[in-house]
Amino acid sequence: MTDQAALLRAMMAGRRPEPAPLSGPPTIVVGSGKGGVGKSVVSVLLAQRLAAEGRRVLLVDGSQNMGNLHVLFGVQRGARLEHLLTDAVAPQDLVVRVTDQLWLLPADSGAESLHALGLLDRARLHHRLSGLYEDFDTVVVDAGPGIESVVRVSTMGATRLILVTLAEPAALTDAYATLKIVHAQVKDLPVDVLINRVEDPREGPHAFERLATAAERFLHRGIRYLGALWEDDEIRRAVRAPGRLATGLGPCPNNDLLTSVLERLDLPTPARMAE
Repeated sequence: MTDQAALLRAMMAGRRPEPAPLSGPPTIVVGSGKGGVGKSVVSVLLAQRLAAEGRRVLLVDGSQNMGNLHVLFGVQRGARLEHLLTDAVAPQDLVVRVTDQLWLLPADSGAESLHALGLLDRARLHHRLSGLYEDFDTVVVDAGPGIESVVRVSTMGATRLILVTLAEPAALTDAYATLKIVHAQVKDLPVDVLINRVEDPREGPHAFERLATAAERFLHRGIRYLGALWEDDEIRRAVRAPGRLATGLGPCPNNDLLTSVLERLDLPTPARMAE
């Protein structure tokens, strides 16, 4: 099997009918089946790139009670998500401006009131927050850890899911488990796959092919290969320095790859930018 053939199969596996357009802004859920695959960093980088295009972008920390995006950005939260439960604040009071075109809807961390919520109440809370989406051109939701969180945010206005995984058996197994449950709940949701932290150009297409083959065989559905990002020292250093990601990445191997990822997303141009 040649590398070119693997890449071609990866790209062709994503051919599927386009879903019916939704009335709200494009809402991209970034999820994973396994922790530690770099899902949150990918969410941040995509949101930054979309904002750099001139879009008004809302980045949502979908974990609800294990929030860390505000730490990556080095910004302070004001009102807390748990305050929303008692109507002490409105949803818009939670939003923090990161840059001119990028806003963050942060999550809490270790709030007992949120920990006590059942699945239905968690869904209701996210539904209330999703009312903010209409004020933005594009929404990126960093789904929290675990399948339940990915499913919850995917069923509320999502226009596509980016499944982030590593090119290793355990991560691919967990990614397939997540895909299986999401497919059962929101069958028509387009799913793109991004292989993170590769060290060889063959790893991305080959890992995707394994996942796509399982999806076709057992779920009878296609998924699309979005690309692969390199293991990157620049990203590792940025994550270890709170606030460094707020200014974006410096020159690094992944800059061109991120550009290609955005091109493959093929998001519609907001009406205000097309005028």
